[in-house]
Amino acid sequence: MGNVIQLDVSYFVAPQLVEADLVLLKEQGFERIINNRPEAESDDQPSGESIRAAAEALGMEYVSNPMDLSKLSQKQVDLQGSALFEEKKTLAFCRTGTRSSVLWLLLQNAKGGDSSDLMSYVSGKGFDLSRCALAMAPLLT
Repeated sequence: MGNVIQLDVSYFVAPQLVEADLVLLKEQGFERIINNRPEAESDDQPSGESIRAAAEALGMEYVSNPMDLSKLSQKQVDLQGSALFEEKKTLAFCRTGTRSSVLWLLLQNAKGGDSSDLMSYVSGKGFDLSRCALAMAPLLT
């Protein structure tokens, strides 16, 4: 499993997970997995269905919210926000963790967080969102 990065009290991001990672995540207290990676983005990624089945077998909630930055819309932000309505220790993942970080930033911005401060914060966690700025711009308040 790749590096798990905590963005707030209950929201963490990580690069691609595999089924075996879920046992450790469950042991670490994670209750919800959000998959922000589109299916078949690369040949080596496990299917979302296999991750869902493994998560649910462990009693974890699984949410599919695939995101392509070139098609980022309020729909993906709203779905991520709806999934997080009930506070649970959550791990959101994609290929590198960047897209899951983008969604977190947009949700925090919608709650009144300053976009520049949020970008700096996420950057400090190791995610360069500069390449995502154009896709995020229409959704920032």
